[in-house]
Amino acid sequence: MEIQLPVSKSIANRLLVLQALNGVPLMDVSGADVPEDVKVMHKSLTAINEGAPRVDVRNCGTAMRFLTAYCAQRQGQTIVLDGCERMRQRPIGQLVDALRACGAQITYLGESGFPPLKISGQHLDKSQLLSLNQPLSTQFVSALMLIGLDVTTDNSSPYIYITRRVLARWDAGERNFMERDWSAAAFWYEYVALHGGELFLEDLYETDIQGDKVLVDIFRDFGVETRFEEEGVSIIRREEAQFMSYSMSFSDCPDLYPAIAITCQQLGITLHATGTESLRLKESDRLQAIREQRTYGDHRIAMALLAADLPCDDIACISKSYPTFYEQLCQLRR
Repeated sequence: MEIQLPVSKSIANRLLVLQALNGVPLMDVSGADVPEDVKVMHKSLTAINEGAPRVDVRNCGTAMRFLTAYCAQRQGQTIVLDGCERMRQRPIGQLVDALRACGAQITYLGESGFPPLKISGQHLDKSQLLSLNQPLSTQFVSALMLIGLDVTTDNSSPYIYITRRVLARWDAGERNFMERDWSAAAFWYEYVALHGGELFLEDLYETDIQGDKVLVDIFRDFGVETRFEEEGVSIIRREEAQFMSYSMSFSDCPDLYPAIAITCQQLGITLHATGTESLRLKESDRLQAIREQRTYGDHRIAMALLAADLPCDDIACISKSYPTFYEQLCQLRR
């Protein structure tokens, strides 16, 4: 079966911010392959640019972080950024402190260090050299980079690499490039590892800039072979995993944790996971959600459960990153 993955929300959301910053019309996000998070970013940027006094980004962490920086540099405009109850539990203090060091005026309207935020746009001092070491989220670093601030960090995350590559391509005049989402591919790798068979994932390439393509190497350990072809990749289970424990750091690929953790659970493999600090700050506490096999409204937990044929208490949340996943999964099972 051929699978069309959603567009990369990491790349799409970075491009949307750059388009807004440079007065370029925002890209069309109406397609069925566009994640809900990208549509939230598009809607939020449109509202901000039209002078809305308040924007609700719901549970889109990328929008909250990128728009905090975006609004901070919009001189003369005051706006409140808010989200759902879970968003109000996701820390943003490191980013706010860095922006304040450049002259931003940001006030916490609830608990200090957390949304909602009241942001009064200012001219930011871009001569400041910011240092953001051990960030709770690499999106704090990316948010600063996207608005042109000079920031150093001790974090070498692939997500920061994506930001650098998007900025470089933008500066080179590439304004509309896109990739399919490797993090979404994780659930098809999981499916093949657990159920066998072969799938073709359209428009994934070895040259893609997303760090989550490390899936190729990880799932090779679970017997899944990846074959790069002209129009995508074929994945097939060649053998079953023959080990009882698996050790891995998720510091550079936290979005892969649900698929890998559920794969290990279902195969009776003990997963020794390190670099999991950020997993407690996602749409859910993903460590708890995996233990309990409950989604807590987390799209990646839901897809990991469904790919393993496990009960899923919230299918609707999948649209956050992969609107067509459940439909494709049902088609595959026929």
